[in-house]
Parts: sequence; C-alpha cells; structure tokens
Amino acid sequence: MTIKRHALVLLSLVVLLLSICLACVPKEVPTDEAEQIPKGKIVIGILDDLSGPTAGTCTAYKDGLEACIRYINEEQGGISGHQVEAIVIDTKMDAKLAVGGWARLSDEGVPVVMSLITAAAAPVLDASAQRDHIPVLAGAGSMNQLFPKEPSFWFCTAPEVVSTYDSVVRMIESDWAERGIGGNPKVGFDFVSLGTAAKIWGKRAKMLMVDKGWEYTITRTSVGPADVTTQVLQMKELGVEYIFIACTEAANVVWLKELDRQNFRPTIFGSTNMASQEIWHACGKLAVGAICYVGGAQWTDTDLPMVRLCHDLNAKWSPEVDWRPAHYVRSFADMLAVTEALRRAVENVGYESLNGIAMREAMETVRDYDPIGYGIGYTWTPNDHQGIHGGRWYTWTEDGVMVPYMREWDVFEPLPEEQRSDAYWLK
Repeated sequence: MTIKRHALVLLSLVVLLLSICLACVPKEVPTDEAEQIPKGKIVIGILDDLSGPTAGTCTAYKDGLEACIRYINEEQGGISGHQVEAIVIDTKMDAKLAVGGWARLSDEGVPVVMSLITAAAAPVLDASAQRDHIPVLAGAGSMNQLFPKEPSFWFCTAPEVVSTYDSVVRMIESDWAERGIGGNPKVGFDFVSLGTAAKIWGKRAKMLMVDKGWEYTITRTSVGPADVTTQVLQMKELGVEYIFIACTEAANVVWLKELDRQNFRPTIFGSTNMASQEIWHACGKLAVGAICYVGGAQWTDTDLPMVRLCHDLNAKWSPEVDWRPAHYVRSFADMLAVTEALRRAVENVGYESLNGIAMREAMETVRDYDPIGYGIGYTWTPNDHQGIHGGRWYTWTEDGVMVPYMREWDVFEPLPEEQRSDAYWLK
C-alpha cells in the first residue's frame, strides 16, 4: 500500500507539473487574427506657410500631400503595412514659427519633414536638419544645399532656379523669331527681395542678357509689397516686350494690377507662384496670357496616369471640388517619391530603427523614380539633391484654366561644376 500511495502521489505531481508547463507555453495566434494586429505608424512632418504671403500655393501643396497619404493608407495598405500620419504646422512664412515648429517635429522623432516654401527660415532649418539628422524635403534650396560637398539632410523637388532663366530666354527667343520683327527683344526681370535670391538670380539674368546682346533691366520687389509703381515705370521706360516676374503670390497680384493700371502690356512670364489659384481669384482675366513655370504637371494633364489617379481619388473623396492647382498635383508626386524612400528605409533598417539617417541614406538611392506615370523621374544622389531636373510651362486661359505652353518637360542642362556653389554666385 505504501508503494502504491507513493506512485499515485508521484503521478499526481507529474500531471500537475505538466499542466503548469503547458499553461506557460504561449498560444499560437491564428494567421488571420495575427494579420489584424495593427503595426506602428510612420509619422512625418509638414512645415509650411498656410496663412501667410504664400498661403495659396502652400495650402494646395499640403492638400496634395494629405490626399496622397490617404491614398497610401487606404488604397495601398500603408508603407510595408505601416499607416502614415502627418503633423501639420503653419509657419506663416515666419522664421521663428518655423524654428519652433521644427523643434516639435524633432521631439516627435519624425524621419522626414516636407516644406514647399522655407524662404527666410531656410538657413536655420538647414542647420537644424544637420544637427538633428532629419531630412528636409523642400521646394528649393541654395547651391550648397542642392550640390552638397558632404552628407546633407537638405533635399529638393526642383532643379536649381537659375536654370529656369535659361528656359525663359529660349522661349523668348522662339517667340521673337515667330513675330518676325527683327532686331533684339528688350527684357525686364523682377526678383523677390529676400535673402540672397535677388542677387543670385540677377547675376544669372545679367549673364544671359549680356551673352545674347539684349537690352534689359532688373528690379526687386518685397515679399508683400503695397505698391510696385516704380518698378513698372522702370520697365516702361526701357520699353520691354517681355517681363519675367519671380515673386510671391502677393507681389504677383500687385504687379498684374499695376501693369493694368498703367495700361502696359508686355508678355508676362512668371515663376511658379504666378500659377497659383490665388492669382486667378485675385486678378481674374488680368492673368490671361501669363506664361508660368511649374515644377510639375497640371490638373488638366489627364494624359498622365498619375494625374488621372488624382482625378479619380478626388471624385471619390471630394466630389464638390472640380479643379485643383498645380501644387496639389506636384505634392502628390512628391509624396509618392518620399513613400518610395520610406519603404526602402524600412526594408533596410526595420521599422523600429527608422530615423532621419536611415531616411537620408534611402533617399540617396532613388534614381529616375517616375511615380505612376508623372512624366519625369526623381533622382537624388549624395552630391545632387535636386530631385527633379526639369519643369513645364503653362499659360492662363480666359476660363481661368492653365493649359500647356509647351507640352513636353523642359529638361535643364547640368550647371558647370564651378557654378554649383553659393560662393560663385555671391562673389
């Protein structure tokens, strides 16, 4: 009996220990249930002027980014399964607000910050990006930012601005030849008086005019001018046939109204801000015929697959909106390119290790990435952070719609090596 009792006790202990061990083994989650466990979000920053002098352009850009993020989340299942979220901060084109906004985004640990108009805050944000190791994807940059000599966290979505003026000259030359007037055209340039922009752009304009042997004049306009009477009078005194205006939206409105007031009708070429929807809202038919440089495609370019996608999504999500400005389309493409870089970064280092350094390294591997048939590819290399190497030209119609002035992308020639630094342009 004693042996039998001991055996029963031992058997009971074995059963008890086995039950405890089995209870400690984690249960296998069914495959379909495991797939439903949400992954962590990828949070990016949007830092732009949403209520200042360039609000129309920047708000359209922000709207396009948000639409693309929704497309990535709802139609594509996120980035490697991770939903994307944006923290949006309004800088009002104020350097202090931009710096404060950057501090918040840096604290959040975002892997990339997107900003179309950085303007006066650019030098500070560049230093902040380098310090915090977070890439900035901006609409423009200095030569040193575009062509970095060492690892840089500043990236762009447009070619160097000075190449735009080469394109303007080519178009003026072609138009003048078509007119068959003979002689040479007289050309006026007006540049925004902000930082070193006017000095660099003015130098390029002078170089081109001297090379062509054309008469020219150059004026400057502040970010938000109340009046441009003096500048227009200077253009009239020379009798220019063409004016290229590279200013803010607010300045463009004042220019168009003053040209009309003085009954002065040269052919107008404008930078990207002349293509803003706000120009039409403020000036209406005064904008008709203005020819605008746009760093991307237009809403009416439905021959491009990516633009058709934007139309389809807009009809689904915002059927009450029947037209979107160019920067909406451009930012949709920019976000697709950023999404590709984020995907590569996650594949390279894993979601838990995703940070600005991994993002910069991934961005510098992007080559000729044409998002859904945009028409031109994005390329970033360690020594060339331009992103896009060309642009398109459009003109305002009587109906307030922009149609192509030239159908194809105007791909710009690379700058000579000695011109790829601020030192060359500022000496």
